[in-house]
Amino acid sequence: MNLKLKIWLILSVVVAIVLTIDAILAYKKLAEEMDKEAREDAKVVYSYMMSTRRIYQEQFIESGLPINRKTIGFLPAHSMNRISKDFANWNNSGMTFNNVSDKPRNPDNLVDRFELDDMEWYRQNSKETKRMRKLTLADGQQVTQYTSPIWIEPFCLKCHSSKESSPPGMVELYPDDPAYGYQVGDLRGLISIRIPTSRLQNQIINIWIGSMVQSLIGYLLLLLVLGYLFDRLVTKRLSRLKGSADELASGDYSIRIENKGKDEICQLGECFNHMASEIEKRSFDLVKLSSAVEQSPESVFITDREARIEYVNYSFTETTGYSSEEILGNTPKFLQSGLTEKNLYKSLWSALNRGEVWTGEFINRRKDGSLFSNYSTISPIRDVHGDITHYVATQQDMTEKQQVEERIHRLSYFDELTDLPNRLNLTNRLEQLAFKSNRTKKINALILLNIDRFKNINNARGLIAGDILLKKIAVCLGDLIRHEDVLAHLSGDEFAIVISEIGRDYEKANRQLLVITEKIHSALSRPLDIGDESISITVSIGVKLFPLEFNESTDDVLQLADTALHKAKEVGGNTTFFYEHEMGEKAKERFQIERELRESIKEKQLLLYLQPQVNKSGKLLSAEVLVRWNHPKRGLVPPGLFIPIAEESDLIIELSDWIFTEACKLIVNQSMQGKSLRLSVNISPRHFAQSNFVEWAHQVVKNTGVDPTLITMEVTEGLMISDVSDVISKMNKLVEMGIHFSVDDFGTGYSGLAYLKRLPISEVKIDKMFVQDAPNDPDDAVLVETILSVAKHMGLNIVAEGVETQEQADFLNSRADVIHQGYLYGKPEPADYWIKCSK
Repeated sequence: MNLKLKIWLILSVVVAIVLTIDAILAYKKLAEEMDKEAREDAKVVYSYMMSTRRIYQEQFIESGLPINRKTIGFLPAHSMNRISKDFANWNNSGMTFNNVSDKPRNPDNLVDRFELDDMEWYRQNSKETKRMRKLTLADGQQVTQYTSPIWIEPFCLKCHSSKESSPPGMVELYPDDPAYGYQVGDLRGLISIRIPTSRLQNQIINIWIGSMVQSLIGYLLLLLVLGYLFDRLVTKRLSRLKGSADELASGDYSIRIENKGKDEICQLGECFNHMASEIEKRSFDLVKLSSAVEQSPESVFITDREARIEYVNYSFTETTGYSSEEILGNTPKFLQSGLTEKNLYKSLWSALNRGEVWTGEFINRRKDGSLFSNYSTISPIRDVHGDITHYVATQQDMTEKQQVEERIHRLSYFDELTDLPNRLNLTNRLEQLAFKSNRTKKINALILLNIDRFKNINNARGLIAGDILLKKIAVCLGDLIRHEDVLAHLSGDEFAIVISEIGRDYEKANRQLLVITEKIHSALSRPLDIGDESISITVSIGVKLFPLEFNESTDDVLQLADTALHKAKEVGGNTTFFYEHEMGEKAKERFQIERELRESIKEKQLLLYLQPQVNKSGKLLSAEVLVRWNHPKRGLVPPGLFIPIAEESDLIIELSDWIFTEACKLIVNQSMQGKSLRLSVNISPRHFAQSNFVEWAHQVVKNTGVDPTLITMEVTEGLMISDVSDVISKMNKLVEMGIHFSVDDFGTGYSGLAYLKRLPISEVKIDKMFVQDAPNDPDDAVLVETILSVAKHMGLNIVAEGVETQEQADFLNSRADVIHQGYLYGKPEPADYWIKCSK
């Protein structure tokens, strides 16, 4: 039943109740008014009868009218009865009235039992003047009886005191009259008036029905008006509110109610709008939270207090392999692998029963049977009363993380290529061994091995062949050492061996280590199969015994062994050096130079030098850019001292950057003066190998504004075969910019003509070691002639370095059109001075 129908029913019931009450009250009021009117009528009749009775009595007494058969009808005892009977002919109310007595002279005036009862009542209540009550007569008629007492008054005694004093003729007419012997104050009789109740009732009902018809019409109109007002002011507005609530329930959180007014329904509408706004905000937050949970990379599930799963997110199904339909309603036990300790579950439920958050790691099983480890955080969910209703669990799959951690650990402590301990691992082993040696006083040794000319082998045969070679060397070295010794791979071509506890006698230890190093040289000198080829290698070895001094650290041991290794490489390799104090001093010197060189770039201590390049007639064509270091304390440091040190570290990149940039600025400066200056700049192979080398060169050209066609980059022959595809790609991009390329020290490397043909070079430079002996050494002469012939056929310019005598110049000029560079035409001079002199 809807509200509108309920309101109409309630209004109808209320109106009906009011109408009923009104009808009852109206009926009672009407009955009371009719009763009152009947009383008033009775009083009127009573007054009339009393006045008539008195008049007639006085008339007889004062007029002396004789009482006989003819005049007796005027006496009240007879006239009232006759008047009452005739009254019915003039009035249809059915009213009857008479004066009655228990001792009447007229038998028609004898009281009946009701009137007699009233007489007795008056005698007992002499002060009462009237009595009115409803009676049912013997014939069943219902009447309203009104009586009033007739008391004997003095003038009444004329006829009723004694026969002797009665008027003449009275005794003759009423010989047996009992109406004598009365005294003043005695009750003579009653004025009795009776009104039929049925007629009065019918009159009341008729009047009441007429009134009720009018009231019913009025109440019906009131009902319609109230219904309309309720429908307009309440029902329709509540219906609109309900419709909005339905739309809100269906998900339209933007719905709002337009409110006009300030009544309670408007206030309810405002509350609804506020509620809708809050729901919209909370729904947005809930959707955001739900999306975050559903899309969380961590697995999330919610259970009831009995651990039955009620919700899982997508990550949980992905991790376990089960669908949500398979999961919901189950407990997490279906994931158990049996590998998680039982005490873990006990601690879990112990914490949850205390209402605490629990964290721990499980080993579970996926649907496909594979195991996975997850780190779980389980928290109780409480209701508004603080009672626990659910549990929420977040789980992070630790399987991949553990694998990553294991791989990170592996990469941190082991070389990926050879699977040998790396430098960090070796350092830890050395620290442990040094600590133990300080207690046992036993000697240990660190052996560093470096493959001689490995870079050339790697360049000539490719990186893959180089990796295979390193693996074979690792296997070979592993076969030569004891189980307790440590073999490590420190870098591309460098290995380390830690020989532990070789006695307490340093002289015997040295002899034992010498035997070990000779075995290493011998084993590695045998050809190693790399694919279809066999390669023979040699190694340089540096050895450091420890502990020799109490304060010698692990880094010191590594550094000193490296010093001995460098000494072995300096003498040509394929040998072993044991560390001596003098070697340490040289290593310190190299380190000091490297540190000061790094500062020199910042402090602008470096200078550009230029050496001219001329044709056979001595005309200046270009110049090669060289660098010199003007040290504030050491003076002019020769490049042969600091360039090799820079080449061994990334410092050469910073140095190469500075030289190239300054050379570009020098060209631009000359161009601004209207002069063209072509320069050749040496590029370090380490710098050229940088992935952003082309972008760097382009940026320098752009920033300085130099004409790139005036620049020639000199690269070594060894660079050409390190990664041919990458080198060719970079060179082509730079050639497109306008930069030229020259192969420096041509003839000293290992490249072939097949590689040379693919390179976008414009010239080659013959190394001075061939040029200087060519006039007198047939072998060098043949080699130079071959280079000249190759370059001529490939259309390349030729630059001969180290031309110091006219004999050398004539040899070259007689065989080809060669560009000369050397002391014969000018030594390297500071750039500013060289430009000034070249004018």
